[in-house]
Amino acid sequence: MSNAHPSAPGPQGPYGPPQPPQTSAGPPQPPASYGAPAPYGAPAPYGAPGPYGPGPAGGPYPHPFAAPFPLTMPAGVRAAQSVNFAVAGLGLLLTVVVSVTAGAYESGRLISGYLLAFVLCALAFAYPKAGNGVRVASIVVAVLQILMGLGSMANGTFLGIVPLGGAVTVVVLLTQRPATQWFTRPRTPQQQAPYA
Repeated sequence: MSNAHPSAPGPQGPYGPPQPPQTSAGPPQPPASYGAPAPYGAPAPYGAPGPYGPGPAGGPYPHPFAAPFPLTMPAGVRAAQSVNFAVAGLGLLLTVVVSVTAGAYESGRLISGYLLAFVLCALAFAYPKAGNGVRVASIVVAVLQILMGLGSMANGTFLGIVPLGGAVTVVVLLTQRPATQWFTRPRTPQQQAPYA
């Protein structure tokens, strides 16, 4: 029967008791929880914010190649441009027809209702390159055109319904979000119109 105590240490090597194996990553770290930064060099757990904080509105960062602004003219802006061209062209055509058939006085009454439509047509040429000032100016001119169209219809000029409908369409199309993004997009000096 041995007199050795049951808790006596086991055999020791030349350098003392055996040590647990060490890793090159340093002392063991507790697992990182969500919201806590991971140790330097260790991958962050899935869903945790990166080293520079969360992205916009707490979400992840957007794709670096995703354009936040439209790269081509939106359909609504193109439709507003087409409506401006069509109303101005129709006003010019109706003025010529009324001048031939009813005389200069009636032609003058008719063209007075289309003067702002011609201004909108001139602004529409700048839609591909212009800034937000052209969009705001188009909306203001279209609102004035709506008031003039209502006044001309009250005076008995029923052909004023054409510029009235065109102006309402332009206001609706240019106040939508894609139109706002198009006119406020960043542009290079070569892409920017001098009057935008």
